[in-house]
Amino acid sequence: MSSSSLFTDPAILSLVSASLVLLLAQFYTNLVINRSLSPKMKAWVVVKNGGPSEALALKEVGEETTTSLPEPKGADVLIRVSHAALNPADLVFMRHIPTWVPFRRQAIPAMDFAGQIIALGPKAAAAPSHAAKPLVVGTRVAGCLNVGLIATGHGALVEYLTVSSELVARQPKSFGDSNAKAGPPSAGLLGCAGQTAHLAATDARAEAAFGVAEPRVLINGASGAVGSLLIQISKARGAYVAAVCSGKNADFVRRLGADLVIDYTKHDPLPAYLASTGEFHGANAFNLIFDCVGDQSLFLKSPAYLTPRGALLCIVGKGPMAVPYTLRNRLVPSILGGTPRAYRLLGMSPSGERARAVAKWADEGGLIKEMTIDSEYDMADVKKAYEKQATKRAVGKIVIRVQGDKKVDR
Repeated sequence: MSSSSLFTDPAILSLVSASLVLLLAQFYTNLVINRSLSPKMKAWVVVKNGGPSEALALKEVGEETTTSLPEPKGADVLIRVSHAALNPADLVFMRHIPTWVPFRRQAIPAMDFAGQIIALGPKAAAAPSHAAKPLVVGTRVAGCLNVGLIATGHGALVEYLTVSSELVARQPKSFGDSNAKAGPPSAGLLGCAGQTAHLAATDARAEAAFGVAEPRVLINGASGAVGSLLIQISKARGAYVAAVCSGKNADFVRRLGADLVIDYTKHDPLPAYLASTGEFHGANAFNLIFDCVGDQSLFLKSPAYLTPRGALLCIVGKGPMAVPYTLRNRLVPSILGGTPRAYRLLGMSPSGERARAVAKWADEGGLIKEMTIDSEYDMADVKKAYEKQATKRAVGKIVIRVQGDKKVDR
């Protein structure tokens, strides 16, 4: 059996899937989840595996036996969710984690959330992560749920959400003073997209690239949620930015600061174009490449347009080949056919600390001016929103308006 067929054989894929389920089940038993009774509330749930149209249903979840919202415990906070932002990972969980396992029954999707605190656990006000400015009822917050919570179905497409105070950050003041204004960009910026951009931009290889005189940065997938943030961050760090996107998004990435736009529809394959044109050779080679698409050939051909001390940072693993590609890119020496450039496949673990750092960039550092919203859908139209997410053609974030503003008594 060839190495490639190992990753396409149905029996092996089933074994890997079963192993993942068992691993998640073990992880689930160790999670600290607020299991207090909650009243009936609207939520989107995964009822079967598949694409959004067949997998999702809008239901009422909770208990008939109570009308009171759950009291958060410990350092948890109860949030009235105003917005949720969608991510490609939602679709992966929706399609591939079996709905028959106990912790995936009535599984609620979506990682990113924004809303307002309506109750605090007894230790939340004194949480060390918010010591400088303690959380109170009425504080508008946002964040990203961790993989354990999402894998076990505790997602953000629900009216009320209980999370650890450690996971949340205050919504940036620069985004506005209401849920309607600040909720959509906060859900994206303090969620998966913003935290991934922060991870990439603060990687040691990126810091080294930004530290050279007149750094040159290439961003593949520049019009997406993460790519559009990396344009702003790179420009704020003094870099020359070449943005790869389709021609229809050229004006958009230029507005964010891109110095050069490369239309991948006109220069396909992209690596061959970069290697063949003299525009990116020698002194004009890039010091850093952010790959937000996951193009393995972009790294393989990189010696032609990436400086010897430069690096390619990839934020997207391409399915079952992600691990073999990473091992090849990191471990195979050039004498054996390896690529003599630095490579990193980044994996972001959501945290409130990172969310708060991103919020500070938006409010104080000047590195981020905006979180672009591709579209905003009503709660009833989640299937349409996920179908658009599946096209991989969103410019910025797709956001769900879970519920409208409501005065919260402080």
